[in-house]
Amino acid sequence: MRTFYGTAATLAIASNWLAPPAIAQDNTVPTSQTPPRDEKAAAPTDDPHDIIVTASKTGGQSLQKVPLAIQAFTGEELKQRNITSVGDLVSSVPGAFEGFRQSNGSRFYNLRGNVTQNGDSPIGYYLDDAPFIVPNFGIAPPVRFLDIDRVEVLRGPQGTLYGQGSSGGVFIFRTRDPNLKHIQYAGEAEGSQTVGGQGLNYGFAGAVSVPIIKDMLAVRVSGGFSRDAGWADAYFGPFDGTPDQKGVNTAKNDDIRVVALFKPADNVSIRAQYWHFRPRQNFTGFTASVEPPYFQNTAGQQGFSNGDFKLYSLTATVDFNAFSITSATSQLDGVFGINIPLSPAGSFSSQFLPSMFAQELRINSTGKGPLHWVVGGSYQDGQGPQVNALTLPGVNINADNNTITKNYAFFGEISYDLFDGKLVPLVGLRTYHDDRSFADSGGSVPTKVDVRTWRANLSYLPTDNLTMFISAATGFRPGIVQSRVQVQSLQLVGVPAQVALSPESSRNYEFGLKWRSPSRALTVGLNLYQLKYTNLQTSVTGGINGVNGFANFGDATTRGIDLELHWRTPVKGLDLGIVGNLNDSKYDTINPVIAAAQPLLRPGSRLTNTLSDNSRFDVSYNRDFGKGFNFFGNLALSHSGDRLQANGIRARPYDVVSLTLGIRHGDAELALIGNNMTDERGPTFVGTNGPLSGQGPTPRTIGLRLRINHQ
Repeated sequence: MRTFYGTAATLAIASNWLAPPAIAQDNTVPTSQTPPRDEKAAAPTDDPHDIIVTASKTGGQSLQKVPLAIQAFTGEELKQRNITSVGDLVSSVPGAFEGFRQSNGSRFYNLRGNVTQNGDSPIGYYLDDAPFIVPNFGIAPPVRFLDIDRVEVLRGPQGTLYGQGSSGGVFIFRTRDPNLKHIQYAGEAEGSQTVGGQGLNYGFAGAVSVPIIKDMLAVRVSGGFSRDAGWADAYFGPFDGTPDQKGVNTAKNDDIRVVALFKPADNVSIRAQYWHFRPRQNFTGFTASVEPPYFQNTAGQQGFSNGDFKLYSLTATVDFNAFSITSATSQLDGVFGINIPLSPAGSFSSQFLPSMFAQELRINSTGKGPLHWVVGGSYQDGQGPQVNALTLPGVNINADNNTITKNYAFFGEISYDLFDGKLVPLVGLRTYHDDRSFADSGGSVPTKVDVRTWRANLSYLPTDNLTMFISAATGFRPGIVQSRVQVQSLQLVGVPAQVALSPESSRNYEFGLKWRSPSRALTVGLNLYQLKYTNLQTSVTGGINGVNGFANFGDATTRGIDLELHWRTPVKGLDLGIVGNLNDSKYDTINPVIAAAQPLLRPGSRLTNTLSDNSRFDVSYNRDFGKGFNFFGNLALSHSGDRLQANGIRARPYDVVSLTLGIRHGDAELALIGNNMTDERGPTFVGTNGPLSGQGPTPRTIGLRLRINHQ
């Protein structure tokens, strides 16, 4: 057994601190099939349906025993349910919804709150241990779930361990590790047809893992390419029923991931990763009509919404007898944006070029005693340049700007097992300092912000099958940074405005219960929460034509119920699952000047852009029927409640049905897949060109998927 301490451990951490912008990934890949590396923290369970999660940053824990509103999805579960992107995943998360879809690579989501597309994200996104942060523009990472081992979703503020941008919750995507002992490979090919699509959709993907030095060094490479045919038409002028171009919104996506795992000793792990993804789409996610789907007044010009992101990561972990040290470093570089044609011969272009370096160093306990703790610090240095241009005949307006941030934080959580672990109090604290500035051709406007967030939790675990907890937790989202032109536009209508808004903060009070039957056939999760938002940020109509801005306008309270139920029925192979959320959100206080400009914003009125409810019902079947053949299937109905938008329009409720039917033999699998089987069109978010404009689900798509899985 090789075990390095002292100098070797110090060098492992020091080398990571001194590494150039490259990132860190969590070194645990625990699922029910793969034990966590830190076996002192949590041994694999004997329940094949149990999942080990690492969201608490103190090693692996059984999902059943984590005192949080948390869900976890294994990679195999995602494949069986045909969940291939964040957009698919949110239908399985209580209180989660898509707030805005600019394109297939620029999408905004939220948990338990309202959505604004400007400012940092209200959800924290982590690709392993690497934060995905686009300053002042909170898009989700365009991850395809090709080589995902597990996704963990934390609902509610996570301000102590995850910091800014986690006022609503956190999504953590855990990717597969290289295998240090054996060669592994997987591949898939898919073809499908979308209603109205001008051609077939197709995609290819694969992964291979090769041990270079057995038990010490291995490399894994994965990636893929997909093309979805366009299904929306274009009119050079107004809609007249005879399109000038058909199927113009073609979308492409390709990515490649390379990860190397090096274990020079049993207690040392170094993981380096490179991830490159390129989502591309002609035109945008908004159409002038969703039924029939079309763009109008394009004057024969091409629109696009493209993205290109590169993520580098490096993680080093050293385990000692009673604690573990982890250093996680990352560098994200990207370019994405839109180009919208304007009739008769103009365009609006907005391009973002984010760059973010992040470093986290943490130490967590791993001993078997009753005291558990994690402490650490993080540093981020990033910027989000924007290149904005409006071009019309005789008009050429540039509004280039940049948001620059240098921030650091110190955090920690500590818990203690009382009465043999049946009663566990926990407290946590994070202090955060941000030097943020807005820069444009007129100069720079610096701001400084100090924020403290905390969490207090008391959990009760009388048996292995019951966990109850009460908690209070806080989170925040950095203030939106806007141009001086926007500030002037708001001031013209009497709205108090500034370049940098105050941070938006949240405080959550919650009761949670997790119960499972002794046979583990039935599991139930229930969460009751009250979430208070302070200094909410919203868009406000300005006094300069076409120039709106943002302001802190008031406070709001959200009350809700999350429910999860999973039942392995007495019928062999048949499982049922239900998740749902009921949400009641209202404004408490509103700045009276802003209320006069925005009539929907008034005390007691419904929080705009928040769903009233969402739910998903799954019927799954998995059964061997001899000679090595296995049949599997999943039928899902997803429901999203109505949405009151800031423009006063109410988007109606909608339902989406998906289907997967397949057969396996050995390493091979063939499946029939169907998305949006009822051909729901929406709109799910209503645009400005009438009640049928905006964005909606992709029309009904049916196809076949062939997969080879040897891992």
